[in-house]
Amino acid sequence: MVGLVENSVESIKVVPTGTAVGAEVRGLDLSKPVFDQLKEKLIELWGKHMVLLFRNQDLSDENILATAEVFGGQQIAGSRAFFLKAGYKAGESDRVSEHAGISLVSNLDQDGKPAKVTAGVGSLEALWHTDNSYVEVPPNGTLLWSEIVPTNGGGETSFNNQYQAYEELSDEFKEAIEGKHICHDNLRNTAGRLRPTAKEPESRNEITGPAHPIVRIHPLTGKRCLYLGRRYEGNSSYIDEMPNEEGDDLLSKLWAHATQEHLRWTHDWHPHDLILWDNRCTMHQRNPVDHTQARVMHRALIKGEPIISAWDGKAAAE
Repeated sequence: MVGLVENSVESIKVVPTGTAVGAEVRGLDLSKPVFDQLKEKLIELWGKHMVLLFRNQDLSDENILATAEVFGGQQIAGSRAFFLKAGYKAGESDRVSEHAGISLVSNLDQDGKPAKVTAGVGSLEALWHTDNSYVEVPPNGTLLWSEIVPTNGGGETSFNNQYQAYEELSDEFKEAIEGKHICHDNLRNTAGRLRPTAKEPESRNEITGPAHPIVRIHPLTGKRCLYLGRRYEGNSSYIDEMPNEEGDDLLSKLWAHATQEHLRWTHDWHPHDLILWDNRCTMHQRNPVDHTQARVMHRALIKGEPIISAWDGKAAAE
């Protein structure tokens, strides 16, 4: 960012998206140090807007990881273990970065050419989800930096507001989900394809992910938000306390409610955009990508802490 001498609270300008979620932060160069006063301000803005956009950021992986430290530290992605188990070598594949805290999200095949289907998500749509909800302690947030993006080739990312989704539930709906937990499917990626070494589950008993409360308390705001995680066709995430058919019907209604258009903001990527989002109170989705054009993104996860359940009366704040 030409002409920016030093990052400071005074140097930044905040421009809300005008939708249910998100704001752009201008006047900041994240390749340079972020000191305590500015750090506190950025965390405050993150809590308020849930999704922050920083444009024109010329960043290395080390810079991205340093930014993760500003917002709470790094967390290794749960998908990394699947690729390592399948024989992918760190630093030798675009699926496993040499930096444990960085995931490469691209549509390049093993020959470095854009493709529709790869070992990862490839050029397919990334369905609505929350990052790494399938681990015991999910990450608080995600940083995604665009190295290469297609020209008019799709790949736009949408984010939605799960505070508002919970608030807009009817009293009857809130009563129906009270005390219930979702077992989160860890066998598939965000395009719904099985991960390397994972096998198609024949029943919900073979879904090996953890159970999390359907409603969680955000530790910074004390507010309730829906926490649905991820869901795919067939045997996938399910409500632990309900029979299959009844639970699936309730989940279908919840997903339809939580992904309504008025809850979202959509970003059309440019090279060197960096977006930070809060996995505790948002979900996101990515449109399909033109598989003839390259798309390469670098992702870091923000270290999480144990989920605060809304079903624990001592923790719930209204």
